[in-house]
Amino acid sequence: MRATSAIGNQADLETAGVFLEHSSFGGSSIPASRCNRSRSVWRAVLFSALTAATAFAQSAPPAFEVATIKPSPQLMIWSGFQFPNSGRFEASHVTLQALVAYSYDVRDFYVSGGPGWASSDRFEIVAKTDVTSTRAQVRMMLRTLIEERFKLALHRETKTAMVYELAVSKGQPKLEESVGDGFLKFQGRGQVDGQGVTMTGLASYLQTLLGQVVLDKTGLKGSYNFKLAWTPDEAQAGRPGAGPVPGDLAGGSGPSIFTALEEQLGLRLRGTRGPVETIVIDHAEKPSEN
Repeated sequence: MRATSAIGNQADLETAGVFLEHSSFGGSSIPASRCNRSRSVWRAVLFSALTAATAFAQSAPPAFEVATIKPSPQLMIWSGFQFPNSGRFEASHVTLQALVAYSYDVRDFYVSGGPGWASSDRFEIVAKTDVTSTRAQVRMMLRTLIEERFKLALHRETKTAMVYELAVSKGQPKLEESVGDGFLKFQGRGQVDGQGVTMTGLASYLQTLLGQVVLDKTGLKGSYNFKLAWTPDEAQAGRPGAGPVPGDLAGGSGPSIFTALEEQLGLRLRGTRGPVETIVIDHAEKPSEN
């Protein structure tokens, strides 16, 4: 009599049941009722195993098929994330703070806490995933990876902090209504052309430029074309549209971003305090090279 695995498909178990019904041991036939009970037991075992496997698959966090993390070389031209939809994900010359921000889809300044190296030491990550993985799924996979490799522990915390509100200034906004997909084109240091950009999109860009939360309070729901020119200050240097640190900061004679918004677009940034949800790193360890 052939042995039957405790976990098999339904056809295997049905075959085993038929085989038992027509087999004998020592010349004595096995009653059909006993065979039916055996078959019921096998079905119960299979159902329990499949249920457990399904529950495990549903509870297991999404993960990369394979991933390597290494310290980044000191001199790197490019820093950021690449996900070209080819089953390959790369993070180059990024800090743990940036990894947490990317995996949770928030800005770097929403992440705080952790050891000092979390915002200074930089890492390289190369990971493989399925070509059909979405960007949201890849972020979840990265979250799983850094939690495991960096022994990461964190929590969310809402605190009152300085925020900016983007609002319409006195009079009418100086914006040209547009249609189609929006984009920002950086023409040079402190020069940005907007094509079909929503006010939410502009607020998001200003958030990156200023390193502060910027909320859209304009009430404008359309898409717009505009040109914006200002003189970036030292704090904005290196951010999109601001360019590198100039050799002579005092030489800039143009308006600040605050003045440019009001004079050129009829918008203004007003500072206030409001609730901001942040991510706090409670614990982290440097990963071993692999």
